[in-house]
Amino acid sequence: MIFLVDGDNNIGTGLEGIDMLSEQDTVLIFYQKTGLALSKIQKLCAGTKANVQYVESVRGGKNAIDFQIITELGVLVGRRETDYAYVISQDKGYAASIDALRARYADAFQEVDLRPSIESCLSLPFVLKAADRQALCNALVKEYGAAQGSALYNHLKAIFQAPEAPAEPEEKPAKTSRPHRNYRRKKAAVEKAAE
Repeated sequence: MIFLVDGDNNIGTGLEGIDMLSEQDTVLIFYQKTGLALSKIQKLCAGTKANVQYVESVRGGKNAIDFQIITELGVLVGRRETDYAYVISQDKGYAASIDALRARYADAFQEVDLRPSIESCLSLPFVLKAADRQALCNALVKEYGAAQGSALYNHLKAIFQAPEAPAEPEEKPAKTSRPHRNYRRKKAAVEKAAE
């Protein structure tokens, strides 16, 4: 997944969930010199495993970052360099551009969307935040309701507490017989004796 973060628009909220990303994820943070200091942005990204790149705006001014983000997103989609791309911003001005990409290049990606935070792009982020069994149970109940959440938790618990199935032994290849070294000599001697 790739995340294009608008550094001019509630970046603290936008970067929520960055700590749940993996090495396969990329975060491009677009910022202006006149905005939040780069050192503060870097502190917000501390602890993530994702590949984080800081992209300074080529020009200052209103909507400069917005246009730069949409340009970058268009290039990524056009080159088919990503399956999942998210613009992270609470600025609804991106919606028209993203809708245009969906209409014209729908076969070039799995999902392109505008989201308020990185966390909102992740499947089941409440599971990733659970630090122990009780927190996981509470999160599942909150997300799916008491009956389904409890049933899901109990099912997962049974799976993880069950003994591991023994590994199936590897089959040894059948032995093939090889002719003995003196096979040709013996064969020749038998043929000569038969004459």
